Amino acid sequence: MNHKTVLEPCIGGGHMVDGIVNYCLEKDMNPILIGTDFKDRGYDNIRCNIQYDLDFLADDYPINMANIIVMNPPYATLEPFLIRALEIAKDYLVVLCRTQVIEGEGRYNNIFTDNPPTYIYQYVNRIQCWRNGEKPTGSSAQAYCWLVWDKSQLGAEPILRWIKRSEEY
Repeated sequence: MNHKTVLEPCIGGGHMVDGIVNYCLEKDMNPILIGTDFKDRGYDNIRCNIQYDLDFLADDYPINMANIIVMNPPYATLEPFLIRALEIAKDYLVVLCRTQVIEGEGRYNNIFTDNPPTYIYQYVNRIQCWRNGEKPTGSSAQAYCWLVWDKSQLGAEPILRWIKRSEEY
């Protein structure tokens, strides 16, 4: 992943980017990390080029290509985020989302018919997303999965795998 560009277009509080940075450090990788958001929530990381006041869905969004996009997009705008990310991601798109995203006739017709994910990693236990920098406690009623598009394998039938969340989080 050296010299590849990794984009997180909805950086929020930076939790996803922190995970990416830690992973890259553990694996001795040195990608160009870019994080953007339409709102400055005070996140900062010296290993990531962070730009605020940028709307991923706007016509003037300055980044039109990234090797890898990793994101947990806002649920209300998930479909346009997926469509845009599939256009910009050169190699991979990795999305943390509610499992219910893979159902629904609209998303099926607008996204999954022509662009099915390569992998669906379904959590076997419920995870909770951090809010405002606070580690969640307890369990969630919401099921989550990772959708992964490997752009070199577009059109293949998705492969379903089950994963467990880390006990650290």
